[in-house]
Amino acid sequence: MKRKFSIRNALVLGMAFLLPMGVTAFRPRPAAVLPLERGSSAVAETALDAEQNAARLVDAIIQIESNGDALKVGRHGERGLMQIKAGTWRDMTVRLFGAPLPFEQAFDPALNRRVGIAYLAFLQESILPRHADWKSDERSLLLAAYNAGPGRLRQAGFDLARMPLQTQDYVDRAGALHDAYLGDLAASLPRSGPSAAL
Repeated sequence: MKRKFSIRNALVLGMAFLLPMGVTAFRPRPAAVLPLERGSSAVAETALDAEQNAARLVDAIIQIESNGDALKVGRHGERGLMQIKAGTWRDMTVRLFGAPLPFEQAFDPALNRRVGIAYLAFLQESILPRHADWKSDERSLLLAAYNAGPGRLRQAGFDLARMPLQTQDYVDRAGALHDAYLGDLAASLPRSGPSAAL
C-alpha cells in the first residue's frame, strides 16, 4: 500500500508540471477515502472531491497570505497571491518550465497560483515518506511546511505542537477557513438520493 501511495503522489506532482495554468494540480487525500472500484461512479466522485478539496485549500492559503491581493509584497519580499519567496519561485519555475522565470512575474495571479500549487505538491511529496513520524494530520503538516518551511517541520519531528506559535495559529486559521469553504461548497451542491426529494 505504501508503494501505491508514493506512486499516486508522484503522479500528482507530475500533473503540476503538465496541467495548463490555473488548473489545480495539488490534491490532498480526502479525510475518508472511499473504496474505489474500476468503472464505479465512486472513482469519479472521489476525484472530484479531491480536486475541490485541493482548490479550497489553495483558496484558504491565498485568503490568509494576501487577502486576494495579487500585487501584495510581504515583509520578507514574498510576492503575489500565495506570497511566494524568491528562492521558492526560482526552484519551482525551474521544475515547471525548465528555466527560472523572472520574480516580477510572481504578480501574475494565474502563474503565482500555479507555482504555489506546484510548491504544495512538492511539500506534500516530501512529507509523505515520513508518514510514520507524523504527530499531526497531513493537512496541518502541509500548512505548517508552507508557512514555516519543510526544514523547520522536520526539526520539529513532524509535530505541530513543537512548531512556533505563529505557525500553529496559521495552521488553525487556514484549516478553519478551508473547512468553511468546503462547507459552503457542500451546501451549494445539489443533493441526490431519497433525502433530496423531501
